[in-house]
Amino acid sequence: MIVIRNGRVMFDSPKRVQQSVNLIELAFQSEYKVGHLSKVLGLTPRHMERVFYDSLGVSPKYWLRQQRMVRARYVIREGFPLKHISVYLGFKRYSHFISEVKAFYGMSPVQMVELEKRRCTIQVEKKTTAIAG
Repeated sequence: MIVIRNGRVMFDSPKRVQQSVNLIELAFQSEYKVGHLSKVLGLTPRHMERVFYDSLGVSPKYWLRQQRMVRARYVIREGFPLKHISVYLGFKRYSHFISEVKAFYGMSPVQMVELEKRRCTIQVEKKTTAIAG
């Protein structure tokens, strides 16, 4: 796990407890951009890349993409309009949001909304059946 102590990113050591940082929120605050994240963490982009590879096994860019798509799925499940979600997640164009979601999840955001609607309908049907039965 990556932690911050005295303004520096370090690895979590079992020998001593260190103050951890919520990297998921940092990813959102940095607008899912590697340059912004490195500035927030106070690291050069290259050093941050080494820290990410050593601790998480992926590049900062890939990790930020994952975090952005996880948040996208969460917000889609909450039922917000897709165009608002694309702006919220910092996409310059709605078409970029659609292609990124499609590349990551294998389905478009509209398909994800439809899937979520079907899933919710099935859950409601199961609950009403259980109550009636």
